[in-house]
Amino acid sequence: MHRSVLVVVGAMGLFLGLLNPGTQIRAERDKTPTLGELAGSYTYVGDREKDEAAIKAQADAATAGMGRMALKRALPRLESSTRIPERLMITLQGGDITFKMNDHLVTVPENGGSVPVTTPFGESADASFDVKTATLLESVAKTGGQKRNAFQLNEADQLVMHVRITNSKLASPVVFSLRYARAK
Repeated sequence: MHRSVLVVVGAMGLFLGLLNPGTQIRAERDKTPTLGELAGSYTYVGDREKDEAAIKAQADAATAGMGRMALKRALPRLESSTRIPERLMITLQGGDITFKMNDHLVTVPENGGSVPVTTPFGESADASFDVKTATLLESVAKTGGQKRNAFQLNEADQLVMHVRITNSKLASPVVFSLRYARAK
């Protein structure tokens, strides 16, 4: 009985979501950029106070219920992974794509191959880029963590970076979006 109620509630939510024209219009306007469109230098143009509050709420929810020692290990990594880059530079050269977010530099092959990188926290990770979804993925084997940055262009031609951070030790993923305008 309980499971069938959840199925009905979920189906109604999906149906109501499809009826919301604002959601459909927004989805049609946001698009995955090509590599040529993605390349460039960008400056953060979001509402810092609002974005930081949203990130903090996500991080608090993700670390809810953690013990003191686990929290002590998780917080520095989470803070490093959720820091808002002021500048973002994406360059294409010789089959490689380079992402520079403040001082963090990641170079991955354009063909989607995986390469070893070092995270801002100094840990070894593997990074790759999916051209079809314009998604940069960094995975840390040691901690089981992943950071996924998916890029879209919105109707104002701003670059929107959708960030999703997961780890088996977190109660939930940390998910947020940041907006960037092309630097002049």
